[in-house]
Amino acid sequence: MPDSRHDSAPASVRVRVPATSANLGPGFDALGVALDWTAELTFELADPGVPNADGAIAAIERMASTAAQRVFEHLGRPIPAIRARYYGDMPVGRGLGMSAASRAAGLVAGNRLVGDACTTEDIVALAVELEGHGDNIVPALFGGVQVVVQPGSGPLQHVRLAPPDDLRLALLVPEFSMPTEESRKRLPVSLTRAEAVHNIGRAALVVAALAERRYDVLRTAVEDILHQPARGELFPALFPIIDGAYRAGAYGSYLSGGGSTVAAFVSPEAGDAVASEMLRVAHEHGLQATTRVVAMRDAGTEVVE
Repeated sequence: MPDSRHDSAPASVRVRVPATSANLGPGFDALGVALDWTAELTFELADPGVPNADGAIAAIERMASTAAQRVFEHLGRPIPAIRARYYGDMPVGRGLGMSAASRAAGLVAGNRLVGDACTTEDIVALAVELEGHGDNIVPALFGGVQVVVQPGSGPLQHVRLAPPDDLRLALLVPEFSMPTEESRKRLPVSLTRAEAVHNIGRAALVVAALAERRYDVLRTAVEDILHQPARGELFPALFPIIDGAYRAGAYGSYLSGGGSTVAAFVSPEAGDAVASEMLRVAHEHGLQATTRVVAMRDAGTEVVE
């Protein structure tokens, strides 16, 4: 196979990538944050005649490999076989950006395998092309809180906000998944002016509250009427779990991405209590789940040397 890499490019690379939480309540497809919950993936140029050791490529690894190969295709290079391996415990189909993480890892690894020939703008464009929207994959790539907007024409625009270090997210992760495409089918196709104003104002308030550390307004800021009511029909315990988070001292609670994870903004001191109460309510509704309290992550996808 012809060598399609730059002279300085390696034959294998290992990357670390964060989970993400999108929407943050009202910021549908526009807000996301990287979480201090990471996984690592390794990528190596593989002889196309050599099968994977397990005989099959898992969905995560397949998406990651495809993303890495997309970098070669974008640059007009011969597309090699790339074997990806995943190491971590980030759950799939739980609203924590696993597909975005795998694609972000693949893009960063693919760029390293070609000697870092792509610009940041190239990577963002490929990321949105593969993922379809930027609310998960942009924070997965670059870390922090991200506001993302896709103009009618031209590249995706995104602005990064450094995550506050005195705030945590308590996560309740149910054992069941909520396929994003299925839940999106239930979303309204139109809004009244009052409904649009409701979500616009609250999405702006989320960003302002995080920037100014005005956690007292987060309960109002995370209120949503665009996607959470419809997704609550698929997840009847959603709003009782959110109510439980508030009883235990959460600043604000919302459905992470398309679900099924429920997230709550909390102080470091209240994190465990909020997570425990969310879990208790989930059990009351017959749900099995796990909990985790995490910081928001400043860093995005990184090559691990």
